[in-house]
Amino acid sequence: MPIRAALWFFLPLIFACDVTFPDAGAAKMTIQELLARHLDSIGTPEARASAKNVVGSGTSQVVFRIPGTGQLSGTGSVLSEGRMIRIEMVFAAQDYQSERLVFDGNNVDVGQIQILERSMLSDFVYHYGMGMLKEGLIGGAMTTAWAMLDVPGRQPKLDYSGLKKVGGKNMHELRYRPKKDPGDLQIALYFDPETFRHLYSQYRLVIRGGVGQRTRPTSADPGGTAPEDSFFKLEEWFEDFQTVDGLTLPHKYRIRFNREGPNPFLCEYGITLTRVLHNQTIDPKSFIILK
Repeated sequence: MPIRAALWFFLPLIFACDVTFPDAGAAKMTIQELLARHLDSIGTPEARASAKNVVGSGTSQVVFRIPGTGQLSGTGSVLSEGRMIRIEMVFAAQDYQSERLVFDGNNVDVGQIQILERSMLSDFVYHYGMGMLKEGLIGGAMTTAWAMLDVPGRQPKLDYSGLKKVGGKNMHELRYRPKKDPGDLQIALYFDPETFRHLYSQYRLVIRGGVGQRTRPTSADPGGTAPEDSFFKLEEWFEDFQTVDGLTLPHKYRIRFNREGPNPFLCEYGITLTRVLHNQTIDPKSFIILK
């Protein structure tokens, strides 16, 4: 994706993360206990119930790594009310103006970087990851839509796997499968074993045969007509927890989106919130993307 206004540079790859096997003998707990301790890490039941909406604003950054390298900075915001969500990053670039991920309570929509053109991230969410927004997974505990706040209402299938190492750190792994339209997206949520804060989410998807993708020769098909598989991984990191109005929530949010296979792609995003407010007056049109 060409970025004419980008600053070319080389940076260490700080977002990469893979999950390894759990430590031998690691003690497990019940799903109910994990969820209860996580909710307590956010705030008291009264504090959680009192926050009808969240308005967070600050700065944003996007770092392009594959197929080209570059960086843009801008403004960022996380807006939510009930199950409605709007995550937005705005950049001062002619050919990459913004990222917008929106759920109005019924429908998912994404922004366009140019007329009739979506970014790789938005296109993935639009075609394969609508459930991430509908379930309140994207954005984690930063939003009032956070899935863990209403597990009985969503009724997902949860599978607790105990402790697993993520980036060299032990975390509780909770696999999440939506009740409605589960699809093929593999979802895993990770919680700190000491504070029980939600620190990391991972979404994986394999598109077999790479429909519409370029092909390459294989031993079985020297002519090169056999399609390739595409492997997608979207990761979220949550950091810099601060307490506002009795709620301890992350103020730093990072996304890493990677596609392997035909036309590989790697890009990283970040939002740092410098102001977080609760119970503001929000125009319902804020959760609609105007075309």
